[in-house]
Amino acid sequence: MPAAIVDHVKLYTGEGIWRKGRYINIHRIPRDDPRYEMLRRRPKIKQILNEASTPETPLRGAVWFKLQNNKFMMITVRQGKVWHTGGSLYGCLWEMHYNKNVSTVYLGQ
Repeated sequence: MPAAIVDHVKLYTGEGIWRKGRYINIHRIPRDDPRYEMLRRRPKIKQILNEASTPETPLRGAVWFKLQNNKFMMITVRQGKVWHTGGSLYGCLWEMHYNKNVSTVYLGQ
């Protein structure tokens, strides 16, 4: 059979999908495979707008995941200011958001 027809049949068998106008072969893991649960619970990684958006750093990286106690934790890395006893520092910041608290670590310029 022509490749285009085989690709079309694979859409119905779940072996392939169309994304952005291209056919992609996918290899799904069965739901009873132990790896399926691990992959389903992996952290979600996104880029979100930085609070002090500049042309050089318009986005910041963020990852969040659900803990065993059913609460969420979010970790971000961004460019911005952090306040401390000696004033403010501008640079790369690592932040952990958990239980309505934010822990911030200044990573430098």
